[in-house]
Amino acid sequence: MAKEFSQLYANVYKGFITTTIIVFLIGITSDGMTSFVCYQSGYVVFALSIMLILIKLINQYLRKNENGSFGKIFLTILPFVLMLFVIGFLLYFTIKYKSLIIDGHVSSGYYTFSNISVFLLLIQMSVVYSIISNENFEEKGINNVTSSAVLLLGILTAISVNILHTILKYFTTDGFRATRI
Repeated sequence: MAKEFSQLYANVYKGFITTTIIVFLIGITSDGMTSFVCYQSGYVVFALSIMLILIKLINQYLRKNENGSFGKIFLTILPFVLMLFVIGFLLYFTIKYKSLIIDGHVSSGYYTFSNISVFLLLIQMSVVYSIISNENFEEKGINNVTSSAVLLLGILTAISVNILHTILKYFTTDGFRATRI
């Protein structure tokens, strides 16, 4: 019974990650309100999957009850916590600047860094998906090298998101466009 529940739980967060990848790809290929809604829903579903994985990892370490493994727990959990903060930050300022984004009153740099951020999140998702699809994940969790790689990608994503926030806060446009006469 416990193994069946564990398998169902794993299928839920794997399904969430797969859904997020599909929604982000739809968001990249569309524009306007469709793209905005795809990104918003992708951020929320990805945050849910990361929370489920965090619960699983914390549960694994509490079951093992290893002494002196705080550093390993911290290194394992930190990339996922960073991803949650980055996604939360993305959700916050995309909601705050919703009308500017949908109406296209942002500089062209916004779209460049938005695509970079989504691309980095997609890379992180693929790495996380490969980690959780491994048979050793249930028993051993994540090794330090993989965790560090996800952390590095998370830091790069956080930098890109910070640039996005700066663009939205300080470099909005008035909406004038060149017209044909």
